[in-house]
Amino acid sequence: MISLIVRIFIAIAVALLLSIAGVSGNAVVLQTLFTVLGIVFSISMSLLVSFSLSKILNKKMRMALRAAITTTRTNLLLDFGIATLALVIALIWDEDYLRLSFNWFSIDIMLIAVALVAVSLVYEIHNFRKLHKLHTDIEDAVIAEETSKANRQ
Repeated sequence: MISLIVRIFIAIAVALLLSIAGVSGNAVVLQTLFTVLGIVFSISMSLLVSFSLSKILNKKMRMALRAAITTTRTNLLLDFGIATLALVIALIWDEDYLRLSFNWFSIDIMLIAVALVAVSLVYEIHNFRKLHKLHTDIEDAVIAEETSKANRQ
């Protein structure tokens, strides 16, 4: 949860810096990034639900792997939920107030949403690496179980 809050603050800070530099958000870019995020999210979730721990007889190992799967799933859902909320807010925000300018900086709501979705996409890609490691950990645990079972016979 803390990493989600940190990612949100990073995205907002980047958006504010880009806004100060004169960059503005774009609805088409936001929608495109969100579409890619949705695809990556779907693939990640389908990988998570396809893990089978049925061959792992060691209860400690099975519980640790199950906890890792649950944590990853929860993080993916929270992250995707925040990205979805950012998309909806940016798209329904009054266009006259998308960019609020102050003395030395401005806040661009669309740019904040773009940054949040982009950071979320980077996080999802990072999770692909974690999912791959989790998959290899499960394979190793299954091999260890089968080897141990074969040695006992």
